[in-house]
Amino acid sequence: MNSVDELIASLTPEMVMGLKNAVEVGRFPDGRAVSAQQREWMLEAIIRYEETCVPEPERTGYIDRGQSECGLPGDDLIATTRSDDDD
Repeated sequence: MNSVDELIASLTPEMVMGLKNAVEVGRFPDGRAVSAQQREWMLEAIIRYEETCVPEPERTGYIDRGQSECGLPGDDLIATTRSDDDD
C-alpha cells in the first residue's frame, strides 16, 4: 500500500467493527492494550472509512438535527449573550 487512502479503501466492514471494538474497550482481541497513539490512528481510520463508505445517517456519532423532537432550536437559532457593547 502506498497511501493512507489505499489503506482505508482496503478496510472491510468487519475490520472497522474490530477497530471500533478495540477503541471502545481499550484492548485488542488478544488482550494487548491499545496505546493513545493507536487509538488516535484507529479513530481516524474509522472516520475516514465511514466518510467514504457509509451513508451519513449510519455514521458513528451522527446526529439528525433536522428532525429533532427535543424542542431545542436549531444551531442557527441559538442566541448569544454577547452584545456589540462588549467590545
